[in-house]
Amino acid sequence: MKFNSGKIGLGMFLLCAGSFSSQGQTQLTLSDFQSPSKSWKEAAQVWADPQEATMLYSDGEGTVFYNLPDRKNPGKDLISSSEYGDVELKMEYLMAPGSNSGLYLQGQYEIQLLDSWTTTYPKAGDNGGIYQRWDESKPEAEKGYEGYAPRQNASKAPGLWQTLEVGFEAPRFSASGEKIKNAHIRYVRLNGVVVQEDVSLSGPTRGALQAKDIARGPLRIQGDHGPIAIRNLEVKAMDTPAPQINALTYEAYAGSFTELNQIEGKSPDITGEFETLADFSSGVRGNSLVKVEGTLQVEKSGIYRFDMASAQGLVRMDLADQSSGELSRNGINLEANLEKGSHPITFWVSKPRDWSTQGFRLQVSEANLWPVALSEPAGFAEWNTDPIWVDTQENPIIRSFMEMPDRGKISHGVSVSSQAGIHFSYDLSTGRLIRVWRGEFLDATPMWNNRGNGVSRPLGSQTYLDSRSKSDPIAGIADFQPKGYQVMGDGAVKFLAQAGANQISDVLMLLEDGTGIKRTITLGNSGSEVIAIAEGSQIKEIKQGLYLIEDTGLYLSLSDANMKPTVNSEGQVVLPINSTLTYTLLF
Repeated sequence: MKFNSGKIGLGMFLLCAGSFSSQGQTQLTLSDFQSPSKSWKEAAQVWADPQEATMLYSDGEGTVFYNLPDRKNPGKDLISSSEYGDVELKMEYLMAPGSNSGLYLQGQYEIQLLDSWTTTYPKAGDNGGIYQRWDESKPEAEKGYEGYAPRQNASKAPGLWQTLEVGFEAPRFSASGEKIKNAHIRYVRLNGVVVQEDVSLSGPTRGALQAKDIARGPLRIQGDHGPIAIRNLEVKAMDTPAPQINALTYEAYAGSFTELNQIEGKSPDITGEFETLADFSSGVRGNSLVKVEGTLQVEKSGIYRFDMASAQGLVRMDLADQSSGELSRNGINLEANLEKGSHPITFWVSKPRDWSTQGFRLQVSEANLWPVALSEPAGFAEWNTDPIWVDTQENPIIRSFMEMPDRGKISHGVSVSSQAGIHFSYDLSTGRLIRVWRGEFLDATPMWNNRGNGVSRPLGSQTYLDSRSKSDPIAGIADFQPKGYQVMGDGAVKFLAQAGANQISDVLMLLEDGTGIKRTITLGNSGSEVIAIAEGSQIKEIKQGLYLIEDTGLYLSLSDANMKPTVNSEGQVVLPINSTLTYTLLF
């Protein structure tokens, strides 16, 4: 097994980057950029042939904008008309085969966009990397420095739409213009996988618009290196000031309390006041219940979320005319629609055991405000565990439960890895190919930590082929019974099954070049069946024998020119089989 050096927080308050919120975002189109060159165009659809270098194809009128430079129309960078400071950004992009581009935050800090389809060990210049800084005065081997490679290669094949999500904090400056804080990458998620997190940028990366840090700047998309297409580019300014709490007073009651009515008729043992929650101390030895009152100052109207907890303690929160209810052992969260101005706020913290941590932890967030800690007492313990990643050298194949998006768990799952960095999961009980992915293999923390629940989770960028995973077998064959599997090599497994007198062989081989998976299904007795190979309602023929399953996001390659995929009434791409069927999925 492989122990990753990061931490997985099991406590309530380890708030890492969540899903991109759509509130308050602006969607940019080509018209939002300054004087685009003629190499930039708009269309309804853009696609590519993954085997045809640096070429894109388009069709129709729409808002997908793409760059297709040539000798007559050389590519130029796009620079937005608006300037930005702190932002959350999300966009979908499609790379031409072998192409190169980049997203510059503030025009200064480049996140690399590259066709890194089959890269096993990504570098700073690969897809999702933070590009190097550059110093021409240094020796040749040292000119590039402070680049940050993505944690893993979560890229998709060229011609497939990929998703990039970024949380960025601009550098900070004093009143005199001196930089007092570096630019900061909170996170970069590539196709749903965190590839960068908590990265401080000491200065602009190579090719920046300016050689120095700035407080605000435009978005910039590199256009002079190769073809790229972009859609659904959303930018949200993270400009809500964090609320402040002041005028704090407290009352402390000695004793062990689990309900507020237990202090009825009692006078506090001690009272006091303090400037900030960081100064909080009840002054009561042993068990206590403390009531803290103050004023919450809000600078911008909005819907605010407050999360509060006390280690081994109980908490309650009252804000304006809202309450979180009774004292809770599990922490609380409260959402309030607050106008700009002052609002009364009250916290209740019960310390029922002498060894409970004094004080409480409080975080606030809003659609345009990342979580901010308003109170974080010393000694607040979080229950963390080192994540357990499966080492493919030790365990190239793992049996485990598999969680499915649209149903419960699969209990007879098998996941298979390859040294090329692509992997798949298979349901033994039905003979269905469930998912494929690129990047690291499996997180087995849920399965192996503590008592475990038997579940493993893919670490890379997943593509589900059968998220519903119905209980019926692959081809609707009656009396389907799995008969185990045989390992044939790196990323190659033969699955065996029987249906009546029919012997079924299902050979899956992850391709050594890292482009995808080849599958050959053989029925012992000839007979006409239809095999569902992936979910999908839209199929585009790229060329003879090569199809794009658009809504699932993968390519289907067929060597039999007479065979055509179709879509059934259940939204599945299906292929006919008589005795043997061979196809390849590229992802």
